[in-house]
Amino acid sequence: MMSENSTAKKALVLSGGGARAAYQVGVLRAIANLLPHQSPNPFQIITGVSAGALNAASIATNAQRLRTGVRALEYVWKNISSEQVYKLDSNGLIGNASNWVFTFLRNRRRNTPTSLLDNMPLETLLGSL
Repeated sequence: MMSENSTAKKALVLSGGGARAAYQVGVLRAIANLLPHQSPNPFQIITGVSAGALNAASIATNAQRLRTGVRALEYVWKNISSEQVYKLDSNGLIGNASNWVFTFLRNRRRNTPTSLLDNMPLETLLGSL
């Protein structure tokens, strides 16, 4: 229960997951459409995890106009391809898979962060956005 002196704040909490983050954009567009045309972002608190954090960053960056932030996200999610997230070539996949297996076998007791796919293209995409 809130006291009389406290002010309620609206929070936007976006979970991770590539497809889920794309669905979030549809919900954000619906929210933007409910507000007057040039409305600022109505959320005082914005947070997210993984792909949801990327959406949250775009919405926060465009806080002065919610629709602008949503349009930017729509463009990215409509035009993104697997090749922009990770390398799909067989040499890269075989190399990363073998590296992953050998790292796992050598470091069973360590929690060494490794990935099966090379996600350098994602770093390039995020840098360009």
